[in-house]
This record gives sequence, structure tokens and C-alpha cells, in this order.
Amino acid sequence: MKISDVINEILISNNLSQQKLAAILNVSQKTVSNWINECEYPKVKSILLIYENFGITPNELLGLEEPRNFIKISVE
Repeated sequence: MKISDVINEILISNNLSQQKLAAILNVSQKTVSNWINECEYPKVKSILLIYENFGITPNELLGLEEPRNFIKISVE
């Protein structure tokens, strides 16, 4: 699974917009869009925040392991 697929699955599983995900990860919506379109990849800080917020390990995000599951978060 590619990073873009994992990001899309996080969005779908949590019913999040790119803008809401960007706010959670403290990046711009354009950055999230670039991840999805494979124009750039998450930096280490974002990778760690994805793990902390969604339970996706760096290995799973980077495609070294298949994601076990996608944790749903409570977004207000």
C-alpha cells in the first residue's frame, strides 16, 4: 500500500476532509493534497503525528508493512 493510499484511507475511515486532517497534523491542506497526489511525502514530524493520532506505524505508512487497521478518531 502506498502512502497516498494510507492517507486516503485515513480520510475515509475518519470522515475527514483534507483540511481537517491538515489541522490535526499541523500542516497545510496543500501539503496533504501533495501527499495524496504523490508530489511529496510526509516529513518525520508528520509521520509521528499520523502514528500518534491514527495508530498507523511509520513502517505501515511507508509501505514496509500492510496496515493492520485504521483507528477512528473523534474530531470535533
